[in-house]
Amino acid sequence: MISWVIGRGGLLGHSVEQALTKRGATWHPNWAFTWHDSHTAEAELTMACRDFAREVGDSPWQIAWCAGAGVSSSAPSDLEQETVVFGHLLKQVTEAFGGRRGNRGAMFLASSAGGVYAGAHDPPFREDSSVAPLSAYGWNKLAQESLARSWSQETANPLFIGRLSNLYGPRQKLRKNQGLITQVCLQVLVRQPLILYVPLDTIRDYLFAEDAGRLIADGFARLRREASELTTTPAVTKVLASQQPATIATVLAQFRWILKRPVSVIMAVSPNARHQVRDLRLISTVWPELDQRPLTPLSAGIRSVLTGVLETAGGGQIGGIALSFSKR
Repeated sequence: MISWVIGRGGLLGHSVEQALTKRGATWHPNWAFTWHDSHTAEAELTMACRDFAREVGDSPWQIAWCAGAGVSSSAPSDLEQETVVFGHLLKQVTEAFGGRRGNRGAMFLASSAGGVYAGAHDPPFREDSSVAPLSAYGWNKLAQESLARSWSQETANPLFIGRLSNLYGPRQKLRKNQGLITQVCLQVLVRQPLILYVPLDTIRDYLFAEDAGRLIADGFARLRREASELTTTPAVTKVLASQQPATIATVLAQFRWILKRPVSVIMAVSPNARHQVRDLRLISTVWPELDQRPLTPLSAGIRSVLTGVLETAGGGQIGGIALSFSKR
């Protein structure tokens, strides 16, 4: 088995690659993708797909798409371009393997539970809940899911779509204004108050990145077992979450317990708040045996993120961020 994780430099991709490396061979091109230029990225993906197909030969293979820098507040044009690039990848994978059906491959697509269920009702949300995006981010995640399903049906390669909850971990990009836990760590470091645009009773599901990586690796193995047992090609959608909901107030209380002092908070108003649902509890009824595992406790995960941010600060890598925060 040879695995290729696209987006391996990100929070999720790094964790997925780590988990897959323990189970088999992994491959990646010897260059970093130029994601900020979609045309260049498409050309690079074309070359990478050809190289990957040559590396694989007749071996079984799998690709995990963990790329994408979009968030709920991103410009629709940027999000649409990410979807176009993903569609280009699927086309190039098909061509690189000669268009053969059932060519021993499998695909994972990282989607977003928060994006696709943002306007849905009656939490907790699960795989068969109605989807109702409130932003272009959620609609583009659904578009990517649709592209992936069509690819799976056309090529007869199994597909695993993971609708992820709020992912966090020590490798989250500090310049990407996303992730409550990472943002709290940053504000604690620069001694500035945390600016919140949603109420303290807002409920989210926080999944530690390493737990997500292991869950996805196990999901790949489960997908292949299912593919070998069925006469049809499986295309499975699963909610990937801790299934342990927590309010923002609970997260801040954990910080207070760890730091031995409260986190200063300022409540503010933002038009982007309309994209944030109040209650985003999640459960999974698909492949439930995969969820029977110990998970990183929230307090331990927060300590890990805080340590990572402090180490980054010690290396002088976020001085610009500290300055920008202090000017607010």
